[in-house]
Amino acid sequence: MEGVEAKAVGVHIDRVTQLQDSVDERAGMVQVSSDIPVTQQNSNAESSDDFSQRTQEIATDICRQAKKIDTLAESLPGTTNAIGELEKDFQELNRENEQVTVELQEANRQARELLDSLSAMLTAIADNFGSSTT
Repeated sequence: MEGVEAKAVGVHIDRVTQLQDSVDERAGMVQVSSDIPVTQQNSNAESSDDFSQRTQEIATDICRQAKKIDTLAESLPGTTNAIGELEKDFQELNRENEQVTVELQEANRQARELLDSLSAMLTAIADNFGSSTT
């Protein structure tokens, strides 16, 4: 009995498919994908040529953006440098940091000397001013 029911279902599905094919042919529709059935013609749809051209433009834009992303990623530090080059760059930055630290310490020493000198002068002025008023 199951074989008869399966055969009947197959016949009905075949009829539905034939009916859909007839409707599609009558309406002049083009099915893009078998996964997406076409049931109604869209009067605002682009022509096949326009659709193909737009699809080509989108594909070109996607390729251009992918190349741009690849170029940007390659320009990031460390993506193409070997470990030895990175270590060399790090050592150079360390040397520069040490040099700037020495320069900062010297500037700090000079500022302290200037502050001490100004403090001594202000003390002398205050002492001199105080002794002249008495």
